[in-house]
Amino acid sequence: MKKGMTIKPVLALAAGVLLFAAPLMSHAALSMPADSKLIYRVQGMSAGNVLKMYQEPGKNVIVNIPHNATWIVRRNGQKTVDKVVWEKVSWDDQTGWVVSDALVHDPEATDVANARRQCMADPKVQDKECCGYPEAAKGGVFRSVPIYSVQELTPGESLMMYVDQGNDAIAVEIPHNATWVAKLGKMGKAGKLSLERVRWAGQNGWVNAANLKFDPDTTKEGDRKRQKCGGMTTGEVDFRKSDVVCLPAPVIRRLQESGALDAATVDKLKAEGNK
Repeated sequence: MKKGMTIKPVLALAAGVLLFAAPLMSHAALSMPADSKLIYRVQGMSAGNVLKMYQEPGKNVIVNIPHNATWIVRRNGQKTVDKVVWEKVSWDDQTGWVVSDALVHDPEATDVANARRQCMADPKVQDKECCGYPEAAKGGVFRSVPIYSVQELTPGESLMMYVDQGNDAIAVEIPHNATWVAKLGKMGKAGKLSLERVRWAGQNGWVNAANLKFDPDTTKEGDRKRQKCGGMTTGEVDFRKSDVVCLPAPVIRRLQESGALDAATVDKLKAEGNK
């Protein structure tokens, strides 16, 4: 680590190097015309890499789509630039261009989307807002879950989520403008760095707490919909404050490899873990 360089820029730099790559090696393309009823997912990318969405093919990054993302919809547009085929798509309320051969049909997500469409079209269903609300999320005791958004990152950067176990240690690359990040009530400290345990897009892991900002409007909306569609009984737990716990060894190793932790901090963490 260079003298005077803070942990946050080091993390951003490491992420920028990892997240720059895009799958431009193949010339294959999805067939046209596109079927908007089909849902696609990212294929052929490893943890730590992303599929970049551009305003125009290869120009001006809009957002990094995670390596394992789904719920991508084709918008019936293709362009070939320098022998690379690009696809116009929408993902997470954003529309732009991605490399066509990085997409593959996701039958499971397509079935879920079609079931929601059927619910929306069913005249017997009076309250359409709860169409598609997952059965697994229904019932139990209501708790207010504070929702956070990502801050201090720019288009082309991602907030890395580290997992407790596994060789890759990266669960997902959270986009620079993401919200619906829910804290799970645990924080780990490593030197000047604080990592918060969170849930986003159905996955749990650890992220840099400095990149999280409380989102009161989304928190209010999430609480309202859980009470309405989940059929939950009254009760409340607020994870705004987190208990400090020891970071898992794979997370510490990954932070060390990225340059976010110096040797002295790593040695101190190891000593604490052995007590």
